[in-house]
Amino acid sequence: MTWSKWKQRIFYGATDMGGNLIWQMVGLYLLFYYTTVLNISAAFVGTLFLVVRFIDAFDGMFFGYLIDHTKSKYGKSRPYFLWFGVPLGILAMLLFINPSFGGNELFQKIWISVVYTLFSLVYSGANTPITAILPSLTKNKEESANLASARMVMTNIGTTVIAAITLPIINMLGGQNSETAWMIWGIIIGSVIMLLFFSAFINLREQPLEESENEADQIEGHLSIKESFKGAFKNRPWVILSVSLILIQTFWVTRMSATVFYVTYVYDAKKVFSLLMAFTITSVIGNLLVPILAKKFNNRSIMTGILIAFIIGQVISPLGINSGNVTWLFIGNIISMITMGGVFTLSFVMIADTVEYSRVVQKIEEPGFLSSIPMVGAKIGMGVGGAVSGWVLAWGGFSSSATVQSAKALSAISINFIWIPVLLSIVVITMMRFYNLDEKQLSVEDNDKAEANGLKDASIEEV
Repeated sequence: MTWSKWKQRIFYGATDMGGNLIWQMVGLYLLFYYTTVLNISAAFVGTLFLVVRFIDAFDGMFFGYLIDHTKSKYGKSRPYFLWFGVPLGILAMLLFINPSFGGNELFQKIWISVVYTLFSLVYSGANTPITAILPSLTKNKEESANLASARMVMTNIGTTVIAAITLPIINMLGGQNSETAWMIWGIIIGSVIMLLFFSAFINLREQPLEESENEADQIEGHLSIKESFKGAFKNRPWVILSVSLILIQTFWVTRMSATVFYVTYVYDAKKVFSLLMAFTITSVIGNLLVPILAKKFNNRSIMTGILIAFIIGQVISPLGINSGNVTWLFIGNIISMITMGGVFTLSFVMIADTVEYSRVVQKIEEPGFLSSIPMVGAKIGMGVGGAVSGWVLAWGGFSSSATVQSAKALSAISINFIWIPVLLSIVVITMMRFYNLDEKQLSVEDNDKAEANGLKDASIEEV
C-alpha cells in the first residue's frame, strides 16, 4: 500500500470528520442546549428545525449543480472545501455564542433562527462535495469502498470524541447550564473544523475522467437544472435510494436528539452517559465490515441485513429499565452503533453506484447533482427528526425544570429513541426490495460490457 493512497484516504476522511464534528454537536446537544441552557421551549425549537428544512432542504442539489458546472484549476469539488469549510467553522462557533439581548426573548429567538439557518446552508456547501468528489478520486471499485470506509472511520472517531468528552469538558468549564462553557467548547470545535477542511483542500487531488472519444461524444454533461432533474428521476435506483436515505437520516437524528434525554430520564443513569457515548467508536466496526461484505453480497442485501440487526439492537436497549441494569442499554447501543456505521458507509458506496449507473447506462454525467442527495437527506432528516423530537417531547409534557418527569414524558422520550427508528427502519427494508441495481454489472472502463450484461436505460427489473 503506497503512502499516496493512505494520504488520500486520510484527508478524504478529514472532510467528513470536520462536517460531522458539528453534526454530532447539533444532533446530540443542540436541542438540549436550547431547551435547558437557554430555556427556549421545545415546541419552538422543534418548529425552527422544521422551518429551516423547508428553506434549505434541496440546497444540496443546488450546490451539486454548481459543482457540475464549476471550472477551476483545483477541480470541480475540491474548491468547495475551502470556500465553505472555513465559514462552516465560524458558524459552528456562533451556534453556541448567544447574546442575552438584555433578556429580550424575541431577539434571542431571532438570533438563533438566523444563525441556525445560515449554518444549515453553509453545511450543505461544505458537505455536498464530499460525496461528489468520490468518483473523481478513484475509478477502482475496491478503492472506492476503501475510501468510503476510511471516510466513515474518521467520521466516527470524531463523532465519538464529541459524544464522549463534550459533557465532561462542559462540566470542567463551568457546568451544563453555563453558557460560557458551551461557547468555549463551540469555539474549539469550530477551529478544528476549519483546520480539517483546509487540510483536505491542500492535499486532495481530482483525477480527470478517462474515456474514449466515442464515449465522450455520447455522454451528456453540463445539463440545465430541468434536464438534471429529468435525468435523475429516470434513474430508478437513485430515486429509491434517495427516499431511503431521507428516512434513515430522519430516524437517526430523532434517536440522536433523544439519547441524552433517554439516558438521563428514562434510565435515570446520567452518570454513564459519557461512557455510553464513548462506545460510539464501535461504529468503526461497521465501517470496516462493508468492504468485506461487499466482496460476497450485493449492496441491497447488505443494507437489509444491517437494518435488521439495528432493529434488534433497538429492541434490546430498554430491557434493563425496570431493574436499573444499564448492561442492556450498552449492548443495544453498541449493536445500533455498529450497524449504523455500516449503513452510512454503504450509503455512500451505493450513491456512487447510482452515479455510475447514470453515466454508463443513461449517458449522463452529473456526479455533483446526483451525489447531493445524502445532503438533501441529511437536511430533511435533521429538520423532520429534530421537529418530531421537539414535538413529541412537547406532547409528552416534558419540562426541563422538573426533577422527575411524568410517565407520559418518559413515553415520549422512548418513542423518539426506540420506536420511531424501528418503524422507519422497517419502511427502508421494504423499499430495498425494489432496489435492484447490481453494482457488479457496472463497469466505468467498459460501457459495452455493461450493456452486454443486460443493462438498458430502463434496466431495473420490475418487482
